[in-house]
Amino acid sequence: MKIIFILILSLLLSACAGQSAPDWQYQAKAAVERYTQHYLAGDVKLAATSFARARAAVAATGDVAAVGHIELVRCGLRIAALDFAPCTGYSKLAALRTTPADSAYARFISGDWQGMETKLLPLQYAGLVGAASRPQADINRSIAAIDDPVSRLIASGIMVKRGQFDAATLQAAVDTASMQGWRRPLLTYLGLQEKQGGDAATLAAIQARIRLVEQSIQPAAKPATVTAE
Repeated sequence: MKIIFILILSLLLSACAGQSAPDWQYQAKAAVERYTQHYLAGDVKLAATSFARARAAVAATGDVAAVGHIELVRCGLRIAALDFAPCTGYSKLAALRTTPADSAYARFISGDWQGMETKLLPLQYAGLVGAASRPQADINRSIAAIDDPVSRLIASGIMVKRGQFDAATLQAAVDTASMQGWRRPLLTYLGLQEKQGGDAATLAAIQARIRLVEQSIQPAAKPATVTAE
């Protein structure tokens, strides 16, 4: 999760040395942190509320590129959960104004790497881009070398989008999401594992895990009402 924050700190916390950052920057950072936590946990309503607050805090500045950056952070997080919907929130604003680094990151998460300037990407992804033309084992090692779990899942999602994955790629992503207790990406990767097929025992184990995670999302049952006689 730390890397997600690094992506926004350079923009949102860019106060001059010796000066306090404006309140909106701290509000945006806190809201993005909450959004990240809620989104990965599968708390849809809370995630939407937190993102709206983050976007509103940044939009108060009237900075088109800054709001586009927030939208790009959201798109990257969606990739971590295998949501490949177009990044329209960013692209509409990028047509007006963006930064070279954001443009490169947008290309990166789109999976279209032809002619991309990798030096503009966050450092943790440089090895992945270089490994993309090598055997799948090299790609998997490059993903595993990414320390931050959010960034690791984003990398895994991009390679799934590009069709460069195997059973080991999926299992590593499942293990990452499981270790963090992140239900949304865990369910999507388990679902993809199920679609890939396997023997009866393997499929039964995957389906059992899916049921457990789904049950954890359900609200706790209300205690039965006791009526006095």
